[in-house]
Order: sequence, then C-alpha cells, then structure tokens
Amino acid sequence: MKILSIEQVREADAYTIKNEPVDSIDLMERAAKVCYKWMTKNFASTDRIKIFCGLGNNGGDGLA
Repeated sequence: MKILSIEQVREADAYTIKNEPVDSIDLMERAAKVCYKWMTKNFASTDRIKIFCGLGNNGGDGLA
C-alpha cells in the first residue's frame, strides 16, 4: 500500500484529469467504486464503517 502526501494526491488527480477523459466528479466516483469494492471484499457485511470528511474536496470524496 502506498501512502501519499496531500501534494502527491493533488498531483495525481491533476495528472489523471489532464491525461484521461475524466472530470473531477467522475474521478471521485471512480475512486469511490474502487474503495467500495475493496471494503466489501475485506470487511464483513455486519461491520460498521464510518466515513469522516474534512473541508474541501474531502466532503465530495466521502459522499461519493
């Protein structure tokens, strides 16, 4: 697992938006789908998961 700094995440987002036909909202949804698939594979359906979001785009990421 890679842990990225805030700056690295911003650079990765900007690179993806620039080089793929995807906007920031669709990128958030894409990331949410991958995260959901990972969680359903690695957690029991009876486990509770809470998502806390900070300011900025984190709110959109958490909502997606």
